[in-house]
Amino acid sequence: MHSPLLIRAHWLCILCLQAGIALGQDAGKSIRVTRLHCENRDQPLGIDDPSPRLSWQLESAVRRQRQAACRILVAGTRDELEADRGDLWDSGKVQSALSVNVQYAGKALASGQRCFWKVMVWPAVSPGEADRNDAASGWSAPSSWEMGLLKTGDWTGSWIGDDKPAPERDADFYKDDPAPLFRREFKVRGPVRSARLYLSALGYVEATLNGGAVGDQYLDPIWTLPDKRVFYSVHDVTGRLVSGDNCLGVTLGNGWYNPLPLRMWGRVNLRERLPVGRPQFIAQLKIEYADGSRETMVSDASWKVAPGPILRNNIYLGEKVDARKCVEGWDKAGLDDRAWKPACIAPAPKGVLLAQSVPPIRVTATVKPVRVTEPSQGVYVVDMGRNFAGWARFTFDVPPGTEITMRYGELLHEDGTLNPMTSVCGQIKRKQPPADGSPAVAWQSDTFIARGGGPETYTPRFTFHAFRYVEITGLPARPSIEDVVGLRLNAAVEPVGSFSCSNDLFNRIQAMCEWTFLSNLFGVQSD
Repeated sequence: MHSPLLIRAHWLCILCLQAGIALGQDAGKSIRVTRLHCENRDQPLGIDDPSPRLSWQLESAVRRQRQAACRILVAGTRDELEADRGDLWDSGKVQSALSVNVQYAGKALASGQRCFWKVMVWPAVSPGEADRNDAASGWSAPSSWEMGLLKTGDWTGSWIGDDKPAPERDADFYKDDPAPLFRREFKVRGPVRSARLYLSALGYVEATLNGGAVGDQYLDPIWTLPDKRVFYSVHDVTGRLVSGDNCLGVTLGNGWYNPLPLRMWGRVNLRERLPVGRPQFIAQLKIEYADGSRETMVSDASWKVAPGPILRNNIYLGEKVDARKCVEGWDKAGLDDRAWKPACIAPAPKGVLLAQSVPPIRVTATVKPVRVTEPSQGVYVVDMGRNFAGWARFTFDVPPGTEITMRYGELLHEDGTLNPMTSVCGQIKRKQPPADGSPAVAWQSDTFIARGGGPETYTPRFTFHAFRYVEITGLPARPSIEDVVGLRLNAAVEPVGSFSCSNDLFNRIQAMCEWTFLSNLFGVQSD
């Protein structure tokens, strides 16, 4: 006679065996392929590697489940991919647990080529266990990537600038030097299937198309040594073109390429340590029409250039803007630009042009002020409530010609006035300005001269600041707390993990560390 305990154990083994068989039969259904990335980016435009690396993530409700094999399809059209045909690459079933940086091994890819891809996997539950019953997952959702300009000869445009000579004396670098505006009108002759703008600069560059901003990235391109490499960005502007007349506009900032001759720590002059010069850019707009024909508009001497309203701009000291000098409609078709000068061909940098592979700098959070104080008459201090790096956006409604100055700082003095000294560049803190034209104290500040006639919004463009407090002078009346909004900037990296626990202090330390790290991540990590 068998004991009840032995009988229960016997039936438990049978149930476990049946569950294992069922799990093997349904294993494929229990795992999902998600978050397809090419070169660590989601559906990127501008991939320079001829054999890009593909990655994906797995999701499953079954514990210890893993990938035992995979199959990758890459197609030249979405229709081919939907028909489960990989005309560029069909990896077949590959016995591999690798799901990160799987190298493309299909047909050779051309500049600007669009690739559509998807993945399926075969799961295994425990280490050493092969896939069972050939139970594959379903296909992942489709994704895509697009190749950049792979060869130097693919760039048919020229580097262009305003050909303004560099000052001969250090003191002249600190005088007004308006950021140049460039424009080029062109015609679109029919329905457009796709349009890409390839854009790079020495200095900072912003582009507009028919009066609207191209992209949502700022302080672009990120810093490199241009004698080694220069990054370019690719923008999808398909929906921005109109039939008939169009206009592409470009504004250049000094960035790291045209710094001031500041003597940081009394000795370091960036103009002597870095490749420097007058800001310049290269652009290439590739248009593919619905009928299959193609057309390219490039940067060349046919562009026009004129000074803009940004009178001075520097990464460390800030910028000065005179809104009265804005040119209405400068980046729209139909402007009478006969007074504008032709752009000048500029020498190309020695470095190779590469697609910008790191996340661009974007506005990643907004910060609302918590209070506005007036420590002395006509001096207003806006407390943003927390320290961050980026910009503040101001709304002013003041008479024409009103000159408003914003200084930035991380601390206040005991009397409530601004202490800007912790963010002064290169410890330039002197009692009197020297004869070389540089400021006595290299604090961060912006100046805005109002156009008048109604509310105006001002946001810096070719500088950024580290601050909690903003001191505003020159206003005829106390500003409202709603007139200022903080815009946190940083390289738009994706979070790859998270931390939380039952200790609130640890949670706040974690949040503080993450916030501080992002405040120092502007392409190249600073601190």
